[in-house]
Amino acid sequence: MWAVVPIKGFAAPKRRLAAVLSPAERGRLAAHMMQDVLAALTGLDGVMVISGDAGVLEMAHDLGARTETERRPQGYSTAVRQAAETLAAEGVGAMMHVPGDIPLINTDEVTGVVAAHRGARAVTVVPSRDRDGTNCLALSPPDLLRPAFGADSFERHCALARQAGVEPTVLSLPGFALDIDTPDDLRLFCRQAGDGQSLRYLAEAGIVERISN
Repeated sequence: MWAVVPIKGFAAPKRRLAAVLSPAERGRLAAHMMQDVLAALTGLDGVMVISGDAGVLEMAHDLGARTETERRPQGYSTAVRQAAETLAAEGVGAMMHVPGDIPLINTDEVTGVVAAHRGARAVTVVPSRDRDGTNCLALSPPDLLRPAFGADSFERHCALARQAGVEPTVLSLPGFALDIDTPDDLRLFCRQAGDGQSLRYLAEAGIVERISN
């Protein structure tokens, strides 16, 4: 199985964190989160980072990932669909979408997704912690359905799977579940144990102490 990781860019991303982080801090956090995510995916058959940002692609290449430039920067779902079409055309049998802002994932959780995902036609969905978003979408074949991320995408992807004649496998995994979008997400993340790049950066930059007060 391959992983596809869409990354928008490091230039002041995550606008909903603007209340607690400066533009530069948000950019550095995004870069560290990508490092943590890619480190958790190293046991897969391959990892593709897709982005329209040259800096992202250069960093991903240096970290050992395959890179693909977005042909039409038209949003997150379009990027995932482009990567899925590329892999399907190459004969790849399965892929999982993994967002770049879930730095708590680990190799055990990734292995769990692979183990649960069975069959030539299969869909595995891991929801966000509020069970609204989709924080992992595994598909066999990679272009089995047209992904539609955003609000209520967990239920939407389950419905799309059933429309394609596949009963989705749903997994609840704590590392996958926590995406860092809001100040509350960031505070929850800062309370976690671990030694990943993102947590280390937040601690060393004094952000953990600052946002906890």
